[in-house]
Amino acid sequence: MKAPALNLHRANRPDAAPGLIALAAGVVVLVLTMQYLDTLTDQRESAIAKQEQKFRTISNAHRHSGDAQAAKLMAQQRYAAEPARALVEGGWNPGIALLSVDIAPASRTINMQFETRSAQEALSYADWLQAQPGTENVTVKRQTEKPGPPVKSVETSLQVTWRPFFGQPVAGASATASEGPPAAPPGGAPK
Repeated sequence: MKAPALNLHRANRPDAAPGLIALAAGVVVLVLTMQYLDTLTDQRESAIAKQEQKFRTISNAHRHSGDAQAAKLMAQQRYAAEPARALVEGGWNPGIALLSVDIAPASRTINMQFETRSAQEALSYADWLQAQPGTENVTVKRQTEKPGPPVKSVETSLQVTWRPFFGQPVAGASATASEGPPAAPPGGAPK
């Protein structure tokens, strides 16, 4: 057997070149992967932007069509629920947690579920809604007491029917009402 040659003047370690080459290759692969992910992100964002632009174009075409009748119907649809929204917002207070509000302009009803800390609070809100001049009818559909560890609460379901356009005169009716009754023609009653 041959004895190994020992040189005590030089460090006994392997060559560093393979490790440095592997490290450089890893950095190159990491940079290439990041660039690839950036291009994929850019492609996805551009596809989303194109789709949003397409939807925006379709929406604008529906909104800004040249048809005056369609514009009038869109305005009516947009503002049909305003009296109901004003009713709900007017009586809200911090003690009421609205769970769901469903406004149906066609039937002029509001179906709402909310939580209060007591049944008295819920009933006083229902009474307040009933007392409003824009309200036609208020019905308490369901009231459930929930025993909870931090605070007991009462869940209430109401159905409110509102009067359409309360307090807003109709355009044609206000013009004729301000002028008074129509005058008879100068020749007497029409024949």
